[in-house]
Amino acid sequence: MDRSKVVVHMYVSIDGKIDGSYGNADSNRYYSDELFRLSNADGNGRETIQMYAAAGHPDLSQYDITGIDYQDWLPNIKSETWTIAFDRKDKDGWNVNYFDYNNHRRMHTIEVVTKPVKKAYLAYLQSLEIPYTVSGETDFNFEDVLRKLKQHYQIDTLAVCGGAVINGAFLKTHFVDEISLVIAPHVRGDSTKKAAFDTLGTTVQDTFKIKAVKQLADGGLHVTFVKAD
Repeated sequence: MDRSKVVVHMYVSIDGKIDGSYGNADSNRYYSDELFRLSNADGNGRETIQMYAAAGHPDLSQYDITGIDYQDWLPNIKSETWTIAFDRKDKDGWNVNYFDYNNHRRMHTIEVVTKPVKKAYLAYLQSLEIPYTVSGETDFNFEDVLRKLKQHYQIDTLAVCGGAVINGAFLKTHFVDEISLVIAPHVRGDSTKKAAFDTLGTTVQDTFKIKAVKQLADGGLHVTFVKAD
């Protein structure tokens, strides 16, 4: 495969909800540890990244756009782990060029943007030494992005970890190879909370089959599905 494999990896309640705390420390800890067994990189949508890692509001007027064009910027940066930020609206406000996952695993940032991105935002990313890929006119070209992640960063598997909309975007374009659900022994029962996939009204007919099931110490489950041939 000339692209990164995609595994959607989510922590969910029994009724499939991804928002909120379920109070099950063992399965939550297992979910986090499993991420790094699956992959050396996680991918997140803009809202998730802003919630956990990049909530700032940079003043873009201070950045010089001389020489900035709509090309990928690939500085010679090495990292054992990466966090991939999918940001259509150039809103991620990074103060540093990494995300400390659970305060114990430092993941260097890669931004993925689309062509409406402001040149000043690209200059801002360069000032922080955040590599970026410009891919797609208004929506992400996932095939292009996944090929580049493997070619330039040796990311064989990308764990896509939400939110629901970026998970749904990968599903709509049929690039989800596996689904990894860590299920907490808890029912949310709240229709206002999102489930693992939000395709924004698009019907998707991809079929998956069980790859593995593991019972966890707190009564939760880890269920892995692989796309059916």
